Amino acid sequence: MSDYNDQVNDLWDDWIAETGQDSGDPGEFVDWATGRRLLSLGPQDMKQLLRKKVTQALRKARRLDLAGGFFYRAKQSVTLFDYAGLPIKHYFDTDHGGSPTLRQRATRQRRDAIAHDVYRAVCDVEHMNSVFPDDPQLNFFRDFTDDVEDMRAAEHTSIRRDDDEKAA
Repeated sequence: MSDYNDQVNDLWDDWIAETGQDSGDPGEFVDWATGRRLLSLGPQDMKQLLRKKVTQALRKARRLDLAGGFFYRAKQSVTLFDYAGLPIKHYFDTDHGGSPTLRQRATRQRRDAIAHDVYRAVCDVEHMNSVFPDDPQLNFFRDFTDDVEDMRAAEHTSIRRDDDEKAA
């Protein structure tokens, strides 16, 4: 028996074939699949659901660096391993918690995750270019320096705008 992800992917392919779309909105897919009773939630573990909501809240927590004029994550996560080698996520406050080792490990794990995402994106672009050789070829620029500068400028502008609105 296939797992839930495989079942969802098979249903998605059926839906795309039935609708004839080149791409689709997951919300429309859910409406289609639940309307036909092809998709539902299985039994849920309350503790796991709450854990997911807690980790989402911790990941979304932001604080403003007044000196730099940018927001940063208020809570950081790091994956540690228990005595049996099972991964366990630990969270710590960016300003008040974590040891130097945890902060370094969290930074390294974050960078590794980004590198993995970039690798996946490069592979995806290479594959799409090979599958559609007659279409304009896609590019994936690996230097994010300009993106960081643009985002920092946009965030700084947003912070100033918010401050101006509060003062008015």
